[in-house]
Amino acid sequence: MFEKLFDVFSRREKNFANGEIKPLTPEFRNRVLMLLRDTLQYDFRAFLGQLHNKAAYLYGKFGLSGASAHSSPEDDLLNFFTTCSDENFLDLIELVFRSNLSGVSWTDNPMIQGINEFFLIDALPYHLTGYVMEEVESSFRGTPTMSIRIAEYPQIIRKDSEVVHQNAMEPALNLLSGAEFKHANDEFLKALEDHRKEDYRDCLTKCGSSFESVMKVLCAKNLISFNEKDTASALLKALLGSGRLDQYWEQPLMLIATLRNRLSSSHGAGAQAKVVPEHVATYAVNATASAILFLYSEFQ
Repeated sequence: MFEKLFDVFSRREKNFANGEIKPLTPEFRNRVLMLLRDTLQYDFRAFLGQLHNKAAYLYGKFGLSGASAHSSPEDDLLNFFTTCSDENFLDLIELVFRSNLSGVSWTDNPMIQGINEFFLIDALPYHLTGYVMEEVESSFRGTPTMSIRIAEYPQIIRKDSEVVHQNAMEPALNLLSGAEFKHANDEFLKALEDHRKEDYRDCLTKCGSSFESVMKVLCAKNLISFNEKDTASALLKALLGSGRLDQYWEQPLMLIATLRNRLSSSHGAGAQAKVVPEHVATYAVNATASAILFLYSEFQ
């Protein structure tokens, strides 16, 4: 019941930045509320009441905004939307999509695109990811069949460079949202979380894992022989051995795995502590996104 409720922006990103972060604008907050109102229309008030119930559990408070005790849950939530911290507002956006509330559907949801456009309009350093779906075995009237279910709900991530985000990060996230890349997507999102939390060694570990997961999917799709326990080196050699790419690509693509092996938390530090600077982790995240897109373009 509460499995996904507490996995929200403010709890994931508690210490995600050293410098100044541009605050959410009042106009952005208003636009999000307008989008909810116009999308849900007659269901808007009922939706607010349901979302208030979820938020009350999340923050452990009956009243969210500190307004009059006689305020309705709907009015209390509207007050909270306009007065809460930026972190809490981003929490509420995520709750909209993960609480199975009436009027919010995972199929062709235009609100995700709308919110991302609002981030761009006000030059806010955030991006809302999409749903990730997966096929599972089920049955219909006793007959085995396959069905689709949600594997990952939309979540907000920080973006630090608009150029890199538009040309590498966002396309990679869109690619990884496919059901076949479920595990790679989960690992890459965790790498981004580690980066925001300044856990740069773990960030390198997750980057390497995501890269390996993508290569395994591509090997399987192209009927290239590999072992599930293969490391990045063996997987990359298998892909290059298919003749689709020149061998000189091995060294630049292997850099992601090299950073993981030399600096990440996947291996013991030994007598000397390993310190990973922020710029190295940033390079690893961006390089992983670019490498994933590159290999997919060659082996899709």
